Amino acid sequence: MVTPATKPNWGSFDAPRMLSHLIDSLLIALGETSTQSLNRTMFQYFPLKHLVIYVIPFPKGVPTTPEFLATAPAEFEADRRRLLELMDRLADLPRAMGPPHPLLGPLTNDEWNVLQSKHIAHHLKQFGC
Repeated sequence: MVTPATKPNWGSFDAPRMLSHLIDSLLIALGETSTQSLNRTMFQYFPLKHLVIYVIPFPKGVPTTPEFLATAPAEFEADRRRLLELMDRLADLPRAMGPPHPLLGPLTNDEWNVLQSKHIAHHLKQFGC
């Protein structure tokens, strides 16, 4: 279990910052926060898009866009509960197109779910979970 004092195995996030980063990414996936395209269209088409979503693990130390770092950490337990609530909301969305991803472009809600699951697992591994 991650606590506010849990140290990362890599990277610059502390545990509270990691939670707020995941919250920001879920808000983008839910379409509640907009993001600017990185204009890397080659990632918006097969096979690169497919590889990023379904195959290649998230690499360590890859920089993120400012929108994924917009929220400052608040109270750890409140942020943890908010993260879980946003995960449930994303999982409950109908099978339809979701908002665009800054790198991958248009994604379905199913693709967002896969990508967010992979992203969350990446950061849990960062903190030894």
